[in-house]
Amino acid sequence: MAVRPPGVSGWLCSMSRGIPWIAMGVAFAMMYRQVRAAEPYTVDEHTLHLWHLDEGAPPFADSGLSPKPLLGLLNGAAAGVPSLPGMVSAVSFNHHTGGNPLTADYAGALLHAMPKSADGPEDDVTPPFPIAGSEGAFTIEALVRFEVLPTDAPGVANDIVSMDGEGDTRVFNFRIEKPGFLSFIPFSGHTVRGGGLAAIPLTGPNAINTEDWFHVAVSYDGNEGTPGNLKLYWTKVAPGLKSACLLGSGTLASDLSTNLGDFVIGNTGRTIYGHRECNPFPGVIDEVRISGIAREPADFFFVSPEARNLAAGKKGRDVSKPQDFQLRLNRVLVDGVPQTIPNSGPLTIRPGLHRIDVDYGFPPGTPVETLAVNCLLGGFEDSWRPAARGMVLICETLDVGGEVVSSVSFPAVGQSQGWEGDPNESRLGARLEPLFVPSGAKSLRITLSSGAPDSTGQFIIGNLSVNLASQPAGSLWPNGDFNEGVLLDTMSGVPTGWKRAGDDPAIARVVQRNEGKALGLVDGNQEASASWTAVAALPSLPAGGATVLLSWKESYNVIGGNSYRATYQNVPPGEYKFRAIAVTGKPKPGAADMELAVTVRRPIWEMPWFSPAAAAVLMGLTGLVILQAYRRRSLVRLSKLRLQHTLERDRTRIAMDLHDDLGTRVSSLIMSVSLLDRDYERDSEAARRHLLRLGSSSRELVGAMEELVWAVDPANDSLDQLASHLTGLAQEMFRDTGVRLRIDVPTGFPPGQLRSDFRHHFSLAVKESLHNVLKHAGPCALHFEIRTDAGEVIAIVRDDGRGFDAARPAEGNGLLNLHSRLAELGGSCHVESTPGRGTVVTLCCPVRNLSNTKIER
Repeated sequence: MAVRPPGVSGWLCSMSRGIPWIAMGVAFAMMYRQVRAAEPYTVDEHTLHLWHLDEGAPPFADSGLSPKPLLGLLNGAAAGVPSLPGMVSAVSFNHHTGGNPLTADYAGALLHAMPKSADGPEDDVTPPFPIAGSEGAFTIEALVRFEVLPTDAPGVANDIVSMDGEGDTRVFNFRIEKPGFLSFIPFSGHTVRGGGLAAIPLTGPNAINTEDWFHVAVSYDGNEGTPGNLKLYWTKVAPGLKSACLLGSGTLASDLSTNLGDFVIGNTGRTIYGHRECNPFPGVIDEVRISGIAREPADFFFVSPEARNLAAGKKGRDVSKPQDFQLRLNRVLVDGVPQTIPNSGPLTIRPGLHRIDVDYGFPPGTPVETLAVNCLLGGFEDSWRPAARGMVLICETLDVGGEVVSSVSFPAVGQSQGWEGDPNESRLGARLEPLFVPSGAKSLRITLSSGAPDSTGQFIIGNLSVNLASQPAGSLWPNGDFNEGVLLDTMSGVPTGWKRAGDDPAIARVVQRNEGKALGLVDGNQEASASWTAVAALPSLPAGGATVLLSWKESYNVIGGNSYRATYQNVPPGEYKFRAIAVTGKPKPGAADMELAVTVRRPIWEMPWFSPAAAAVLMGLTGLVILQAYRRRSLVRLSKLRLQHTLERDRTRIAMDLHDDLGTRVSSLIMSVSLLDRDYERDSEAARRHLLRLGSSSRELVGAMEELVWAVDPANDSLDQLASHLTGLAQEMFRDTGVRLRIDVPTGFPPGQLRSDFRHHFSLAVKESLHNVLKHAGPCALHFEIRTDAGEVIAIVRDDGRGFDAARPAEGNGLLNLHSRLAELGGSCHVESTPGRGTVVTLCCPVRNLSNTKIER
């Protein structure tokens, strides 16, 4: 055995024990190197502002091309907080100096551009302070980590970066809404011009939590009015990332305002109801950068230089031709269910009345603010109507069967007058619309819909009322203030009479406002939609209809996407063609159109061929009924003829029997009487023989008469009577003879009526078989059996007498008579015999109307 040197052995053992630690160290070093690769930004030609926030106290240096140090660390904001590995430090904003949480007087932490916060222009950031490039494009980004999730945070909202002053100095607010949305709100004075809203993921690799660092960004490409010109990014920082995660998109109707207001990180500096700083970020913020371009998804610090250069090279090679101005079909819903759009031919829908929603729009990059878009469902409506983007309030009058009589839509896109960036702050503006109600209307249905899936934003309504124009006092709409219902103090509450619907019903929620409850749609999901719906009865209306006044208060900021939605209620069976047309003058005049054939199948009774086919079937049925009646009459007539024929045949048979059998016997009696009269005095012995023969013939005559009477008596038309008659005949025939008779008959037979000719021929065939045993078999044992099987009557006569050679020609007509009688009845006769071993005669005859009930023996 080889011996390892002790020194080598000890070294190897120590190495083997240390391998796991070495592997862990290597893995940690690799991971640290990957995380360490996420280094702070360096300034490039597009970096307008860059705050590393590494200082322990103000001022916080700005490394950008237009530097502006941040001077005010206020309301408990704490600097020097540990940041992501590779960054130096960060600032924590999860602090306050007073006030009540979730109210406007909450004094939350903030980092201000100015040393102090003020209620007027004194704290506005001083120029120059660019926040966009020469073409209007920008990217605003930050590195964040939550100490408290937004839903549990004390602030009204969770601001990340804002320039939100008083008066006309409101510019933008980049923040997280408490329901869980990443939001960018652009202002132009007190007017909001578009924006973006996207739901923050709760599951998956980028799920929000309080442990990891997240990179948040908003970018705008400078193409005013183009759907999707605004992008929202949300990415959990981790090793190996190749690009940022696009959370959603939005639209800016115009570039950001050039006014300067309160520039703040981690809160808002604007005065709200006499208070400031009520939207602190519930955690830590670091590495804030503002760029003068729309950064690409790979152009962020957590992407390695190699991956960044690769993405830049690919983008340089992938210079695509701008898309032509065109319309395209996005999806079709029938009764709320998405349909598969055929590659060719019409979209076919099952019979019935249906609601059809058509979502259509433009490819990304198409400027829609300058568009005029109209649509038409040919065959259903006569005139073109303007297409609507965004959210919508729909009022429909219904008849007694719930079918739509009339419909009016009130779209909401853009911003309402008085929108302040938050549904709780924004003023609800009064809206009054006249609505004509036809006389056939029995109820009113109101729907608050978020529209096409890519529409996002917020739409709030309150104080809903419906009044007759002739009687303005007293609303016809119940619970218009939404104060009655279930769980109304929560977003998931349901006001009495209202129902949620849609792909994501959570979009529809109850909004808590200072002045009361409201019904709202808060939609940050660009792949789903939702709605509120309620129905209320209408009073009896005068002939010709009436005008009602529909009033409500509303506030909205709705960001229309690329899609338009056309809704058609109660589309009946028929063939239709949906058409949409659009014109634009930007960047050059152009027009586009699209169409979709739609077929709602008619019920079978409305098909063109149905009436002729139904008439033909009706005529055929009528002819069939007439034919059947004629056939029935013919059958009745035929039955009568058959009965008459049967009676005549029975009469003929009886007459033949009387002539052949009874006539012969009577003639024999007459002959015996004549011989008796001749020999009475001359030969007494002969006279005595004649007298005995006369008595025997008389008895045979009486027996023949009884058999004849039995054969024609209807009371004997059953198998029980037939079996009783044949067993009695056998017992009488073999009495006082050398034949030992054994009879095997069931205790009962199936019900069924036998014809008289059947009883006659079958009984004579059995009698003939029994008589042959008596005549030819000699002393023997005889087994006589009667049974039924599968609708047949079977009689078996089996003896062990002399027998005969069945192969030899028969002498006489006995066997021939058996076969002929059974053949006449449609049956069969089978004879087996061997000399010295007896004979077996099997008679089988079918009987109509015979039950197949099994008979117990």
